[in-house]
Amino acid sequence: MVRDQSPHSFPPELGDEDDADELERVWDLLTEPRVGSSPEELDEAWALVQDRMGESEAHSSEATPPGEGAAPSERTTPVASAARSPARSASRWWVRGLLAAAAVAALALGLGPLTSITVEAGPGESRSVTLEDGTVVELNSGSSLTQPRWALPWTPPSRGVVLVGEAFFEVAPDEVPFLVETFNARVTVLGTRFNVRARDEIGGGTEVVLKEGRVRLEGARGHTGVELDAGQMSSVALGAAEPAPPAPVEVEPLLSWRARGFAAVDRPLGAILAELERRHGVEIRMGADVDPEDRLTLLYQETRDLRGILGDIATARGLRFRETSQGFEIY
Repeated sequence: MVRDQSPHSFPPELGDEDDADELERVWDLLTEPRVGSSPEELDEAWALVQDRMGESEAHSSEATPPGEGAAPSERTTPVASAARSPARSASRWWVRGLLAAAAVAALALGLGPLTSITVEAGPGESRSVTLEDGTVVELNSGSSLTQPRWALPWTPPSRGVVLVGEAFFEVAPDEVPFLVETFNARVTVLGTRFNVRARDEIGGGTEVVLKEGRVRLEGARGHTGVELDAGQMSSVALGAAEPAPPAPVEVEPLLSWRARGFAAVDRPLGAILAELERRHGVEIRMGADVDPEDRLTLLYQETRDLRGILGDIATARGLRFRETSQGFEIY
């Protein structure tokens, strides 16, 4: 999250509060839930807002002056409140009231604090979607894109998504960075065109190919990152904490899936067959004598039927393949 660019930044006047750290954490979770925030974190923050609503009501009741509610003999003075200055007490209850108002508004509208939109491209299909900020995303087969967002009408569109699989992005320019999170990496951009492939499988990881503009790629923990220029590729391998140094590549062949072609550069056979399964929606088994770690390169810039691709793989590696009741077997 880039707080200084947020339209809902934490009010600086609350920084002197005794529980400022807690307030800021809840503020961040409830006003700008970051991509990847766990349901437990959001539930905890929401519960705290509800607790503060109760505290605020109690405080108002305790502070009611004589003649406007309970009789003086029935009122008590909280020790904690008596020790506070009027200004600090006012700022405390101001933020409680603001968060309470957000909670009440959401409940009145019948909405929870956070929703998400998920778009999927099933086996054998690709899909294109335009996000609220104007960003266009093309999903490859067997991929999904999730965009966490507030359900309240006055909140701005989210600039973050979670990707499972492969997608090509055309990001709409904006001062607020666009974030793509995968299972082991994060990509940060302002406005550009790039491809992200994220597979948690043999030979997998998160791979970014930049067609236009500039992006930053870092591991999930964000310790070290690299910046890519157009025509470069970098990746965060399975189990790696940091991305590999950017390297020049021929971009168009690696994007051939967008035209229903197929490309695999120095990729394990097991990963290639898994991608073909997703693309064609069939099962492809490997015989016991087939090495799933055997690496090879394939490039089809136009549509090629599955039998033709399997035939090329078998010829290149001295193997055979046959059709089964579920799909194919290569042996």
